[in-house]
Amino acid sequence: MLIPIFVATSPNLKRIVKSAFFITAGGALPLLSSVVLLIPYTQNLNTADYGLLAIYISFALLVQILMNYAIDSYLSVHYYDHHEDKSKLKQFLSSIFGMLLSLGAILTLLFSVVGYFLFNLIFKEGTISFFPYGFMSVLTAFFNAWFRTYVNIQIFSDKPVKYFLFGLFNFVVTVVISTLLVYEYAFTLVGPMWGRLISGVLIFFLTFIYGWKEFGISFNFKLLPQIRKYATPIVLFSLLTWVLGYINNYILNGFATAADVGVYDFALKCTLVIEYASLGITGAINPRIYQLWKKSGLAESSAEENRYYHVFSAMNIFIIALNIFLLPIIIRLFVSNEQYYDSIQYLTILCVAAVFKGLYIIFINPLFYFKQTRVLPKVLLISAAVQIISGIIMVNYFGILGAVWSFFLVRPIQVLLLWLEARKIYKFSFNIYKILVIPLVYTLAVVELQELNVLTELAFGLAQLILAVVLILGIYRNELRQLPELMRKGKSNSTL
Repeated sequence: MLIPIFVATSPNLKRIVKSAFFITAGGALPLLSSVVLLIPYTQNLNTADYGLLAIYISFALLVQILMNYAIDSYLSVHYYDHHEDKSKLKQFLSSIFGMLLSLGAILTLLFSVVGYFLFNLIFKEGTISFFPYGFMSVLTAFFNAWFRTYVNIQIFSDKPVKYFLFGLFNFVVTVVISTLLVYEYAFTLVGPMWGRLISGVLIFFLTFIYGWKEFGISFNFKLLPQIRKYATPIVLFSLLTWVLGYINNYILNGFATAADVGVYDFALKCTLVIEYASLGITGAINPRIYQLWKKSGLAESSAEENRYYHVFSAMNIFIIALNIFLLPIIIRLFVSNEQYYDSIQYLTILCVAAVFKGLYIIFINPLFYFKQTRVLPKVLLISAAVQIISGIIMVNYFGILGAVWSFFLVRPIQVLLLWLEARKIYKFSFNIYKILVIPLVYTLAVVELQELNVLTELAFGLAQLILAVVLILGIYRNELRQLPELMRKGKSNSTL
């Protein structure tokens, strides 16, 4: 992971802030569209149809990984090898797009032949079919893989506004078309599937026209061996990440019902705001931590570095508690289909799974900074194996609750695996009380309080929120007091 570091007094600071804003906003739009579409989906789909939709969408994401083949990551590294020579850059990008088209065409043809048999092998007979919606997912994956690669070029070429505008166009057409079709063809998959496909067609043709004018399309495959060598580990990493995020949907569909998939997937999507909030916090503190490492030249923890992690831990607990309190209220307020209310009982465990994020950031940061990312596929491979095995066993016995606890279980295991790798290159010394014990105390107290079932839903949400606030004010009071100084000090050292 490359984190650019800039001096705050640079005359380019204003441009840097502008770029960061548009890139961050553009990157958030896909998540925002998923959240916005939850409203029309839940109003016009029962949980069984929503479960089927979740499987088709996750299948499209899997195919998109294969069709993109980490070419966008390859571009992020090799774009600057050619950017000073416009002719070579144009030829380079033209070849890249030729390979994208070729790979997309080959995989589309392959899935059109084997997709029917593949779906019959994976899914229970008669529950999910490849034609037409599986094939539509393949086409949507191709269009999105192309779009993603083209818009990412706008970042490398320092065109953040264009990047944002293309993302905004994708957001608008996806939300508008999907919403209109979902209401027109209520309680069927016609609306959401055609909505995603039509918006995919539109963003593909828009970016294809721009790409054709700017770079052209050439079918020069000389770069293929180099791309394959660079991209294969990243593709493996992406596939394993997909397993961690979506495999429980498939396990549930095998051992339970599509309706159970819908309930589980809806609950999981409701907690996405926690993940995005943590990305925002790490985006603020990581550059400051990397700057400390750059200045000291040491590969060991420092007191100042740990204060940032303590701040993250405190804010993470508060965000989790706030979501546990607000999500049931928001769901009952905006979701009229009461079938989805079954998801509320699983929100607490899914939310508190994020308490391990503090240790996750601590252990993964050195691997990124010191360019030891080659160990990540191994960590993810073991984590994915645990996810699959635990998911099969627990779902078989406990249904949706088993999938939820399987999701929870793999998080501390992933943290343990990261620590085993990161300690080889970095000497850790942190306040285990603030980083691990307090988050676990909060988690155990909240889970136990929910299991006792002595409070109403609203009273439980309020009680755990009060507990979180008391813990934060009592344990992290020094970090909260020093927070303005920490952020000001980090900014003076550099960073955006």
